[in-house]
Amino acid sequence: MNAPAPMLPLVQPWLGPECADAVRDQIVTGFLGPGKATAAFGARLAEIAGIAHGVPTVSGTVALTVAAKALGLEPGDEILVPAYGVISTINAFTSVGLVPRLVEIDFATGCIDVAQLKARLTPKTKAVCFVDFSGHTGQVLVEVAAFCREQGLPLIEDAACALGQHFEGRNAGSFGTIGCLSFSVAKVMTTGQGGAVLTQDKALADKAACWIDHGDPDWRQTNTHRHIGTNLRFNDILASFGLSQLQTLDQRLERKRAAFAALREELDGYLFTVPGGEAPLHNIVFADEPAALVRDLRAQGIGAAQQYRFLANNPVYAHLGGEGFDNSRRWEAQAVYLPFGLGLMQEDGRRIGHSVRATGHRLHRVRSGN
Repeated sequence: MNAPAPMLPLVQPWLGPECADAVRDQIVTGFLGPGKATAAFGARLAEIAGIAHGVPTVSGTVALTVAAKALGLEPGDEILVPAYGVISTINAFTSVGLVPRLVEIDFATGCIDVAQLKARLTPKTKAVCFVDFSGHTGQVLVEVAAFCREQGLPLIEDAACALGQHFEGRNAGSFGTIGCLSFSVAKVMTTGQGGAVLTQDKALADKAACWIDHGDPDWRQTNTHRHIGTNLRFNDILASFGLSQLQTLDQRLERKRAAFAALREELDGYLFTVPGGEAPLHNIVFADEPAALVRDLRAQGIGAAQQYRFLANNPVYAHLGGEGFDNSRRWEAQAVYLPFGLGLMQEDGRRIGHSVRATGHRLHRVRSGN
């Protein structure tokens, strides 16, 4: 009797022995706090993004908050954010007193709709946050960045899901005034938790560094604090862990592409895609009965989930709802997230696709967001 196939979790990282070796080597030095490894990690992230400065911090959520602080946004300032997606983005701003205003997404891309962005602008708007949804760095991002420049509005690019993605020669995290990354377990490169702020502007990088280190990164030498800040510093153990993975970033991205290509062979025309021939971070299909599809896939050892919501359907943000968010509601109502971790192999992609088809559930064809 054949043993049942192993459970495929929603997210499973891919970590080789070199990761443990790098962490061990850092521990052996006896230096654990933020130092040379953290600086090297930030510099490498900036190099990958094609910009000048990278400032690591404790999470992607915190990176967004640090970005807002570096830009000088104040409590009460309005910031435009996409109406569908992970709660982290909106929480990053609301938690420090900014006032979010939701912008409807384009169904094909999962990203802010440019026309809706223009319509939602008010005299109180002080910044825009664009989320590279599932790694989407396409023409819509270029258009949003151009619009923000025309309006004199800073653009925070939430590139949490897009490390290594690019569009027309530019890399994720470099399109906005300031970019942000996340290194949670679901990402292509993970340190468990962690994030970074990316910017071409040294003054913004310095302000970010000040905010995450008690207002003055030099205070240990001078015993003087020139600004107000807090302690949101990264550390060299996590930095060494991250650097070991960045050395194989191309291989990690190729692994992602291979698993996605195998899944796409089974579900071509039904999978969410991103531009540039790249694999999205998530493997997403749309179904008439998503809860039933998730249940039936789990019964086959496929750890699917209904993952995100129209943000106004969270009680704390109910006051931000209203008419005109049909695409965001449809994403919440129909999107099913299939296993997407970097641990997936090509045969796993084929198994997932076959299992989806075997359930017999009706899927919706998706229009390319390229």
